[in-house]
Amino acid sequence: MYVVGNTATIGAIERFLAAQWREIRNLNVLFHSDGCFTILMHSFEERDEVLTDGPYTINNRPVILKTWVEGFDFNEEILKTIPLWVKFPKLPLNYWSNMALSKIESGLGKLLYADACTIMADRISYAQILIKMDITKTLPGTIKLIDPNGKMIEQMVQYD
Repeated sequence: MYVVGNTATIGAIERFLAAQWREIRNLNVLFHSDGCFTILMHSFEERDEVLTDGPYTINNRPVILKTWVEGFDFNEEILKTIPLWVKFPKLPLNYWSNMALSKIESGLGKLLYADACTIMADRISYAQILIKMDITKTLPGTIKLIDPNGKMIEQMVQYD
């Protein structure tokens, strides 16, 4: 966990966790000297729930959450690639399959999760997926999509 533009205190992080993640008990917060925190949870399910419920902010500053992996380097990871919720407003229905969404996101970054409404197609005014993106590059406002019949459309992209 990292708060953009601010080094939060461990107390502020603990209060944030208690308020935001009420259903998750006995979290262990570890402070890293570079302003990063490691949050130890008891299950992958808890982790996945927290990652998909965002985005989060502390004092109007984005909270960046990343899944820890072996070899994780705090200095390399901070603010280069981050998970961003990406919306595709008015995405045509023929692009709502898992395969099509996967192809759409592949041009932007690495797909992490799709929100529940997107997976179930409960809300079809927009699709929303969590993508690990390199924010050192310009984030595109549109992407070009080609349907199976060869018709090209320009799809708007919005970022949380």
